[in-house]
Amino acid sequence: MELASEYTTLVSDPLDAVEQAVIAEQLPYERDDGGELHLSAPGAWRDHQIWFAWRPELDAIHICASLELKTPANRYREVCELAARLNEKLWFGHFDVWAEDGGVMYRHSVPVPAGETLSPNQATLMLGAAREAGERFYPAFQFLIWGGKSVEEAAQAAMFETAGEA
Repeated sequence: MELASEYTTLVSDPLDAVEQAVIAEQLPYERDDGGELHLSAPGAWRDHQIWFAWRPELDAIHICASLELKTPANRYREVCELAARLNEKLWFGHFDVWAEDGGVMYRHSVPVPAGETLSPNQATLMLGAAREAGERFYPAFQFLIWGGKSVEEAAQAAMFETAGEA
């Protein structure tokens, strides 16, 4: 049976699948030669600035979405605590607070072993998870950073889910 050799000759760039997904959603994007694809997707609170990076040496595709929030130095510990609490509610990915500049990011990686590929549907799901996390939890970070709320108050506000629309 020649099945194994068929898979070993399959070579595909996972960013091709991401590009197909982004085109299907009609989102503006740019793809560079360094293994990254940058896009902007509309949201309720603000546009999502998202990028995918393919790292063949790690056999992984990575998505990162900036919440475009900068944590004031005096609130850094509280923002990290809020991120940890919100991460408990995420099935895919996690929030990070970058020590260098206080930026709040959503991140997720998917392994794509040699000989396998990422499908456009998988890329769409990664993109959807990033957008959903940003939409759902952006207000909690805003409440904490700019609204003067406590970690507990911000987390509780984020956990409140409405049924339907008013």
